[in-house]
Amino acid sequence: MSGTTLKDLNDIQEVSRSVRPTWWVVFLRELSELWIWGKALTLIILYSIYLGVSSYIFAANSELSLIPPKEMIFLTLSGAINVSLFVALIIGADSFSGERERATLEVLLLTPARRRQIVAGKFFASVSPWPVAMLIAIPYTVVLSQKDPILGTALLWGAILGSLLSPAFTGFAMIVSLWSASNRTSLFASLTVYILFYLPVQFPGTAQTGTFGRLLKQLNPLEGADHFLEKIIVNNRTVN
Repeated sequence: MSGTTLKDLNDIQEVSRSVRPTWWVVFLRELSELWIWGKALTLIILYSIYLGVSSYIFAANSELSLIPPKEMIFLTLSGAINVSLFVALIIGADSFSGERERATLEVLLLTPARRRQIVAGKFFASVSPWPVAMLIAIPYTVVLSQKDPILGTALLWGAILGSLLSPAFTGFAMIVSLWSASNRTSLFASLTVYILFYLPVQFPGTAQTGTFGRLLKQLNPLEGADHFLEKIIVNNRTVN
């Protein structure tokens, strides 16, 4: 993001004399910077390429095409959620430390706007990639489902889980960004936490036994989301 300019400062100062709340002005500014050839657009394009490649592998490879449709639905939604959370962390980690490095945070803080309003506007803009990511994942999931009746339930719970995890990861990255002296530090800290959550999900079940393994599974939100989706989609379990 290019950060807040003097023009943005003037716009925000006009909020006190207009009907628009401050967070809405900040939200619109951040949204335009993210999506008009900004970081969000670039990351979503890369995310789309990832989905396209993974879906092609599932559908075209002679060996992987033997995977049942329910398994492919689960793998597609799980991958979409994991990658979108990665995107959320990158955007959130840049929200304050990035502006501090570009010397635009001070300009924003000079406005008469309350800091809560500024944080709220940035937060809502930073979580905007998730709905887009989910919409992009839907057609891939529909094609790979081969009209399996579990599709509707899978999409519903995938959307719910992503809508819970994305704001949480974004908020965490924004807190790290707020307290980091540099953008590099906030990105490193946020991505380190993501890797610590993501790697255990890739371990085989036998590696997650024992007291520590069970504790790790209970504290890991990615593990919990994957486990829940697998039970609902693949194992035909109900929420109850």
